[in-house]
Amino acid sequence: MNSKKAADEVLSNFEKRTGLVGLEYEDIEKGDRLVRVIYVSAVTDRFYSILNECIQQFGGGSDFHVTLKQRTRDFIISGPEARLLLKVLSESQNINQYSFSDDFFDRYTPSVTGAEAQIVSAANHVVTGRRGAGKSMLLLYCFRVRQRENLPNAWVDLQMFSGRNDEQAVSDVITEILYKIDFPPSVSEEVASLRHKLEATEHSVADLRKLTPRLRRLLESVSSSDNLFIYLDDLHVFPSEYQHILMDVLYSIARGNRVYLKISAIENLVKTYDNASKAGIEIPQDAQRLGLDYNLTTPDKATKHLEAILDSHAAYSGLPSIRRLCSSAEVLPRLTWVSAGVPRDGINLFSQSMLKAASENRKRVTVSNVNMAASDNLSIKIKDLQTDASASAARLNDLLEKIRNFCVIINKTNAFLVEIKSGEAHFKDIMSLVQLRLLHVISEGITPKEAGTKFMALILDYGLYTGVRAAASVELFNKQTTQVSAKDLRRLKILR
Repeated sequence: MNSKKAADEVLSNFEKRTGLVGLEYEDIEKGDRLVRVIYVSAVTDRFYSILNECIQQFGGGSDFHVTLKQRTRDFIISGPEARLLLKVLSESQNINQYSFSDDFFDRYTPSVTGAEAQIVSAANHVVTGRRGAGKSMLLLYCFRVRQRENLPNAWVDLQMFSGRNDEQAVSDVITEILYKIDFPPSVSEEVASLRHKLEATEHSVADLRKLTPRLRRLLESVSSSDNLFIYLDDLHVFPSEYQHILMDVLYSIARGNRVYLKISAIENLVKTYDNASKAGIEIPQDAQRLGLDYNLTTPDKATKHLEAILDSHAAYSGLPSIRRLCSSAEVLPRLTWVSAGVPRDGINLFSQSMLKAASENRKRVTVSNVNMAASDNLSIKIKDLQTDASASAARLNDLLEKIRNFCVIINKTNAFLVEIKSGEAHFKDIMSLVQLRLLHVISEGITPKEAGTKFMALILDYGLYTGVRAAASVELFNKQTTQVSAKDLRRLKILR
């Protein structure tokens, strides 16, 4: 193989392994030796490691050499690194147990609160937060840490039970768990027999409880040497009537058996414990809650966390930082504002902003690109409402329209106050809209008038008032994403 063909093979393999397609390069003749210089936006250890492996694979010798060199691109938004970043951001928006199987820890961004130290501990955890807050990612962090150490895991994606409303769903989850666990050969026949029994006929919860001792013994065959962690992702989509029953059955199998439950859920759409029947998992007695909501009450932390996540993906894609793709320092604060600090929304909006900037032949993402992407994002959130809160979707839609009319049409603003009445259905529905990212909290407690009466301050999702005819006259509250003063909050109108 001549030196040029060998250099071509190295470049082709390097592009394939890094995902950087269409890289510019230059060939330099140094005597009888060919030196190929590949230009990238940032020279990283990952890229050098991959390049060296590619050179060795094609017998890198004295007749050719391939190296990397940093080059600044004017239209970086259309470059190979930006194209790879779009792919990487897309992959990060829907997490499951197979996500980032080869390079998870290179792409993971730690949570603001350091929840990683807790989630890997031998305890039951319920991870809560709005849709897209990073709940599944935290579960996956725990899963990957244990996988790296060859410790037993069982991951069940409860999305497969969405739309069901039958008692059999509880039994089906148990069956799924039995399929996911790697049992020792000594009990494999008994496990297969039990799975067949559970699948052959329908089983009531009462039938299932009779199998609890047998299930405990089977799981103990795995957990006796190492703790077994069972992950239940998206409990809120499981039939609401049976959520606490599922928790109760699993807890009866797991408690005192070195089996620990790691659960993710949207808090206002889930019921892990029923006070009337005393069934389920009670927080904090039986499980600890790990909250992942970083909202606009702490905009500085929300901005830093979102930037850290985007920086991690940018570095993986060969970019110096995510700001390298931004036209000004205002882009990321605006991204935090329109996404309300929700990581998945921020990732999605930045991806869409990149596409809009490229289509307009811009060099970098502008604030205008972010605004346009946010206004297009409302339909996705409405669809999420139908999926995550199907039983109450019509009622929540009506309430959302009432709030939008109160703010945009009547008061010409995008923010409002509501009295905190935790036990009332009206307030619970408002909090459900918060969990679904259609409303966003900007202050968790303000006393505008009467002492002892507390109000919560909320802001409409950006898509709820852009594109509305009256929106041109709407006064935007705190669009600079700064810490809000109590004086400004007290001026907001109260939704009754």
